[in-house]
Amino acid sequence: MKKLVLLSAFFVCCMPLLVHAQKDSTAKSEFSANLTYQSYLHYFGRSDSLKSSGYLPSVGYQLKNGLYAQGTFIFIQNAALPTQYTGTSLEAGYRFGQNKHINGNLFFTKFLYADNSVLVQSALQYQSGINLAFTNPVLNINTGADIKFSSKTDIGTTIGADHLFIIKIPQKPMAFAIDPSFYTYLGTQNFSQTYVEKKNVLGIPVGQQQVTTNVTSFNILSYEASMPIVFVAGKFNAAVIPSYVMPQHLIAGENGQNMFYLTLTLEVKL
Repeated sequence: MKKLVLLSAFFVCCMPLLVHAQKDSTAKSEFSANLTYQSYLHYFGRSDSLKSSGYLPSVGYQLKNGLYAQGTFIFIQNAALPTQYTGTSLEAGYRFGQNKHINGNLFFTKFLYADNSVLVQSALQYQSGINLAFTNPVLNINTGADIKFSSKTDIGTTIGADHLFIIKIPQKPMAFAIDPSFYTYLGTQNFSQTYVEKKNVLGIPVGQQQVTTNVTSFNILSYEASMPIVFVAGKFNAAVIPSYVMPQHLIAGENGQNMFYLTLTLEVKL
């Protein structure tokens, strides 16, 4: 049975930070390209048994009205495999409110996988949802909701908080941003449950049978704490994000544990 593993919600977590760090820029159409390295690919703390890492080059284009499209190419590596291409995600959506106290995006994502992809997320075919950030000088509140489509449909929600510290470099178009954050991820889990049912006739046991039922439950999937550190210089930004993920409600067949991991990103916008 395939386990379901996704990349972390890196861009969801960093969206409010980058919006704040670049909020003085004039809205215009932009092309962006970035390269991300993640030391631990996971789906809410669930991973493959080899704890694979990955490289994720990405390109995108956003119109000044907020409509955007982007593609991310997934290269995976672990102790048993050299770096190899294993899948692509294609996303289209709409970003709004970049210069206001409420901002976010609507998105639709299609996942494409290489033949015999080693990504354990390869059961997932489509995903659609919304992210919202409510920003203020004291504490930013970040929320999200999504629907995931595979052989079965799952729903998910996100709630988190962060406090952004921006350090501007005098007389330079540069700044550092530090954003301690904490997130809770919730969603449905589909699994089967097997039990023995006894048969009775007039209260007298006459046999038993094994019964398997499909069960859907809505649970906390994980907690995650992170400390994004971003450097912005004009059209260039770089991010270092140490994170600690704590998976919850693991079910049979899922591999996961509390784990520290690191995300590194370089991005340029034109």
